[in-house]
Amino acid sequence: MDVLNLDENRFQSLSTQEAFQEDLDARIDLIGTRDREASERMQAAGKSGDIWLLTFDRLLSSTQFPQIMSRMLKRLEGVYDYPVDIEFTANFNREGKLRINLLQCRPFQTKGHGGSRVKMPEDIDRSRVVLSQEGNFMGGSVHENISRIVYVDPGGYAKLSLSEKYTCARLVGRINKTISRDGMPTILFGPGRWGTTTPAMGVPVAFSEINNIAAIGEIAYKEGSLIPDLSFGTHFFQDMVEMNIFYMAVYPENEKVVFNKAFTEGLPNLLGDIVPEKREYAKVIGVYDVASKGLRLMSDIISQRMLCYFQEDL
Repeated sequence: MDVLNLDENRFQSLSTQEAFQEDLDARIDLIGTRDREASERMQAAGKSGDIWLLTFDRLLSSTQFPQIMSRMLKRLEGVYDYPVDIEFTANFNREGKLRINLLQCRPFQTKGHGGSRVKMPEDIDRSRVVLSQEGNFMGGSVHENISRIVYVDPGGYAKLSLSEKYTCARLVGRINKTISRDGMPTILFGPGRWGTTTPAMGVPVAFSEINNIAAIGEIAYKEGSLIPDLSFGTHFFQDMVEMNIFYMAVYPENEKVVFNKAFTEGLPNLLGDIVPEKREYAKVIGVYDVASKGLRLMSDIISQRMLCYFQEDL
């Protein structure tokens, strides 16, 4: 854990074990679970002390913490008209009652077209729909013509080795350099969490490798080694918000979600033209020029509807 060393006036990182030895009165019974096997191995080796795992089980199940946080977040969301990202501390007073101090609050607000309505088209032929869903997007009400789609195939990505997954992230960064936000609005789709430091959870790009993207989609993918842990609330997500990048969390298995990756069929993959020395990754990364196909991205924040569709047949 990261702590403030007041004696030396600096930040310091400690193991959980070291921190608990400082007699911090941290109510370890509420936030940790004793690792009996590890503790017994230590004792067998002649070492004293217990090993604890941070689980927060009792804090969540035996205190009012979840209820307090739920009320706080709902109240703040009501004031800001948007979900919020917060930082807080939780302490217990002398009577043992939980006290939460709010340190920072920032709304998940993006520019888009503000709160104005966007009239969504009806009766679009399903074959022309790339993505249709209710909710799970951030970026306000938008209507934008899309010139390019970059698609990282979840199944193909899951089969890559660790080093190949990092190569995949660097290739996304190279594609990003060929994109202009104004002249080539681009949607980037990929599995799991963009910007993760753990490739098993998504594509480990740096923000500078996706900063020219107009809209980004995170696809929940439960097969393979990927974990559908999407990026709401992370600092990477906040960077996207501040850069006015439209965000979509895509759950293809949800019956109310239409995600049609068949749009790639018949469209040439431009990856080999952009990075010819890595054309073997074309089975995983697709770059598709759709400027002439009339691809539209639309969302209405009032009805919470979002639609990405071709205005003409492919």
